[in-house]
Amino acid sequence: MDTVKVTHLRLDQKRPGRYARSFLMPDRTINVLGVFRVTNRGTKVGFFEGASTAVPPAGAVESKMNSFFWRKDLFLALHGGVKLIGDHKYTGTIWRSTDKLKTITQEETTVILPEAGKVDFGKPGQWAGLIFHRGILELKDGSLMAAMYGNFEDDKAPPTHPWSAMETVHKMRAFAVRSEDEGRTWRYLASVAVPDQDTIDDTEGFNEWTMTRLEDGRILGIVRTGHFTPMVAVWSSDEGRTWTEPVVPEGLEPAGCDPCLLTLIDGRVALAYGELFPVPKDSPEYVKGFHERKDTRRRCLLAIADDKIGQKWHTIEVAGYDDRSAYATIFEVMQNTLVYQSDLGLWRVEIP
Repeated sequence: MDTVKVTHLRLDQKRPGRYARSFLMPDRTINVLGVFRVTNRGTKVGFFEGASTAVPPAGAVESKMNSFFWRKDLFLALHGGVKLIGDHKYTGTIWRSTDKLKTITQEETTVILPEAGKVDFGKPGQWAGLIFHRGILELKDGSLMAAMYGNFEDDKAPPTHPWSAMETVHKMRAFAVRSEDEGRTWRYLASVAVPDQDTIDDTEGFNEWTMTRLEDGRILGIVRTGHFTPMVAVWSSDEGRTWTEPVVPEGLEPAGCDPCLLTLIDGRVALAYGELFPVPKDSPEYVKGFHERKDTRRRCLLAIADDKIGQKWHTIEVAGYDDRSAYATIFEVMQNTLVYQSDLGLWRVEIP
């Protein structure tokens, strides 16, 4: 890839912001934590008038939101977790606005998922159950598709890597749910990537995932598999009802967390993700738990797929290894210019 220009934009680092989310408003202003605003095509950073960490403007609390969607005057945001309330029925939290964030209501959303069987939510502190993550996409019939991951009753294989086993009860699957009532109710659409119960490896199955509609009309998904294993790509040509087998695309190794996909104005695809400081597989550090490892830094990466379909990527470093989550979000503020946000790190990235 030709030279990429990365400009660091400074936010108030005194504010808590690890794992912070952000979203782009219809007027092209970027919200970060409901306190910061990024305007003028990603060149100006400031505070919302009267903003405070206790009472964000317009009730926008991105730190609690996980998935975002805009359609004309409809804004939706989903909380990540859901809880069981009945036979195959789960409830979660959704935020809704129909007046461009002048007012936001917090409501319950329902997930009806008999296909999952009996879901094991694990013990307190364990990573198990069902989770909304990253993406809400409008389908061609006007319904909405949301990305989720978690463990179904049939997903019984435990992670074998000591670090993953400390965090995750079962190897998870990535799946999609669909809503025909603007996010009030969600039902199973398809499994996107499912772990092989007989395979022993260092993955966590398929969990954090993101999706985007490609220029050719297909839907591309990028899925995280673990701390030390590469992300995979999947494609759907029938509006999310079926997906290709997961493959590791060229240019996305060795590993990645919390991918965020974006189809650019010119049809190329951009992907933001984080990478843990790598350790050789034969090193004792490789199997140590998170709290025992000497180096748990992550860096922020940006990959571009010039092929416009996500099979081949060129990856650059936006920010080097540091004490950060590296859970990133990207927006295109003008053609070939992105704003890249991770925690309270913010960068303006100009790509050729």
